[in-house]
Amino acid sequence: MCRSAHNMTPRNLPRNAARVLAEFAVLLLTGWLATMNAATDRTGVLLPDGREFVSWEKPLQFTKTCYVDNRNPKASDLNPGTKELPFLTINKAAQVLEPGERVVIMSGIYRERVSPARGGTGPDKMISYEAAPGATVVVKGSRLVKTGWEPSNGYNLGRFGPAGSTAKIYQRRLDDLDFQGYNPVGMVNVMGDREYLRPKPEELKPHLLRRGMVFVDGQRLEQVELYWQLAQKDGTFWCEHHGLTVHVRPPGDADPAQHEVELVIQEQVFAPRQRELGYIRIKGITFEHAANGFPVPQRGLVSANCGHHWIIEDCVIRHANSVALDIGYQDWNMVPPAIIGHSIVRRTHISDAGVCGLAGMGVQETLVESNLIEQVGWQNVELMWESGGIKLHVTKNCLLRNNIIRHLSYAPGIWLDYQNANTRVTGNLIGDLKETVRGGIYLEASQDRNMLDHNIIWKVSMGKGGAAYNIPPHGGWGIITDGSDEAVIAHNLFGYTQDAGVKTRTVEERIVGARGGTSRWSQVLNNIFFRCGRSIDFSHRENKADGNLYAKGGREVEDEYQAEGRGLNWISGPGPALRLDLSAWQKYFGFDLNGAYAEMNIELDLDALQMTWSVSGKVPEVPTGDHFQRDFLGQGAAKTRPPGPFLQVPGAATTIGIDPRSLAR
Repeated sequence: MCRSAHNMTPRNLPRNAARVLAEFAVLLLTGWLATMNAATDRTGVLLPDGREFVSWEKPLQFTKTCYVDNRNPKASDLNPGTKELPFLTINKAAQVLEPGERVVIMSGIYRERVSPARGGTGPDKMISYEAAPGATVVVKGSRLVKTGWEPSNGYNLGRFGPAGSTAKIYQRRLDDLDFQGYNPVGMVNVMGDREYLRPKPEELKPHLLRRGMVFVDGQRLEQVELYWQLAQKDGTFWCEHHGLTVHVRPPGDADPAQHEVELVIQEQVFAPRQRELGYIRIKGITFEHAANGFPVPQRGLVSANCGHHWIIEDCVIRHANSVALDIGYQDWNMVPPAIIGHSIVRRTHISDAGVCGLAGMGVQETLVESNLIEQVGWQNVELMWESGGIKLHVTKNCLLRNNIIRHLSYAPGIWLDYQNANTRVTGNLIGDLKETVRGGIYLEASQDRNMLDHNIIWKVSMGKGGAAYNIPPHGGWGIITDGSDEAVIAHNLFGYTQDAGVKTRTVEERIVGARGGTSRWSQVLNNIFFRCGRSIDFSHRENKADGNLYAKGGREVEDEYQAEGRGLNWISGPGPALRLDLSAWQKYFGFDLNGAYAEMNIELDLDALQMTWSVSGKVPEVPTGDHFQRDFLGQGAAKTRPPGPFLQVPGAATTIGIDPRSLAR
């Protein structure tokens, strides 16, 4: 049984009761104070409809605390779960915890799947899974295999055969691994719902590779389609058709028996088997190695499995074949649960996910803040619809703020898909997005007002297109609204987007709810555009632009058909596209009457999280507005302020820190 805060009478206290009680009190107080601070601090952030986003959290107090410590020689799942006699596995605690109880986990590597048997019953009766203070807790969906390796045999290398190759390839049978009914080495990446899957033959490869992964000394090996391809490159592996033998060629042609080889065999690492559990908290734990398939459904390495009122904080979630974390109801073919979303994801580092970092459908009243999301999208399947640093559907009354999303490939930074309403994306740093057919922020099929403001979007390059749709090379936008109306895009900084900093696209033939998307009445206000391929590209005239500041010089128009240049804006339709400088933009359409050109120099380091910049020339002053009282750095504004995310616009080169996670907004 777990230790209870109510049953420790003098008669049954252990000999070291004073120490135990003191340690327990510290743990209890630490958790309570952390939650108290999170719960009592109002966000101070207004949603698009003008009301403040307020969290549902309440201070946590726990009636029992269990302990898990797999380094303790006395640890056993037959133990009562006390600190002296802890459980061996986290999943044992997950089966016995009741609402209002928690498990504290000591340092160690835990190779298991944690499947909570139940959730809490309210904000003050949550079930909590947390690392002990100062502990390093790593939960892995992989198995360490040091024995059983032998030289690869039974296959030839074709033209790279014995006479032409010095590759050292090894093989291992997997019969001794307990797959528990899920063998990812024999399963291809594509899931059951293949509606999205319309690639050209040359684009099929990632969909038909196996879900299993191999790591050598912490380095992920690249999977190849055919055996002979192992001869072309080291750091690779290949799976036999039956899924029971893997062939590896480690980096440097090393002998795998002399290195730490981990085979990823679990679909998920932390996920209830029962859907719709609520009020679960995860804190301070590292989760890694999941062999999950491509969405949909969105089945993350860590998964709420259609649950609600989850808190994921101060965690690390990394090395997922597909999705790192999901917090919604996973699949557009599901009947949505009665309660959707209401989750909190904060101060969590998500990295190295093949398709998507954070995914969710129906994420209402959800807060995503102060996270670092990076190295996502390496599977190169953006055309399948479900990619992104963050990919959420049907958000309502949500707040995404102060996140860093960087170094992505073949994936947008934030993708809000389908009937999003009253959601605000503010104060995020998004940059180094390589070959995305979308952009930094992608707002799709949303007819209600949403707000995208005070974001820095830096270096977004265009994707190569493809698929049976014959999508041409496109993308590379800072923000794109696709079949969406009434978006407010304000006080952002756009730099080095290959295409437009802001683009609207009309998709009237797509019926969402009762009508098509008109791309009307969006407002592009008080932004800074620096060396973008285009600055603003409206699909038609029924939108608004004002107060924007455009970089002068640096990319002058070199020929009469060039699509980019000094502050060049487009109106793409109806009829022939209009390509306009600021003067024509103002004169013929009344846009940006308070806008201006300025000389700018901006350098941004996405790893050091610093920006050096200067602006010379007259900078407009624009009305502050109720939603924009604080800037990216958390500074309060007066009645007027300059364009862009910062209140201070330096005339001489000035270096500032731009880590939004440290900002009290």
